[in-house]
Amino acid sequence: MITVVAVVHLIVCVLLIALVLLQDPKSSGGGIFGGGGASSLLGATGAVTFLTRLTRYSAVIFGVTCLVLTLLSRSETGSVIDSGVPVTAPTAGAQAPATAPTDATAPQAAPATQEPAPAGKAPTEPKTK
Repeated sequence: MITVVAVVHLIVCVLLIALVLLQDPKSSGGGIFGGGGASSLLGATGAVTFLTRLTRYSAVIFGVTCLVLTLLSRSETGSVIDSGVPVTAPTAGAQAPATAPTDATAPQAAPATQEPAPAGKAPTEPKTK
């Protein structure tokens, strides 16, 4: 979709540039075809209104395609306001919750070991029910 709109946008852009260059200048200087020759391109009186009208329509289409391209190319990230989640500000005296130490020097529980067997007896397996 964005490719189609971009191609239309480029075509309208080139058309708009050409239409502006084809119009009869307000001063007596030469246009793209020199002097008064530009007004005779499409007839003596019809060329000015036709080119002006076509320039106006192409400028409107150019503006619309600019807006459509902007809307299609934006990211869909959203904001906190759009999500509806209430935001609470931290209070002045609030502290982060305390956590347990995570370093290696913290005491750890010793693994359970079997009691040594008395001398002369074989070690026994733990009984399970």
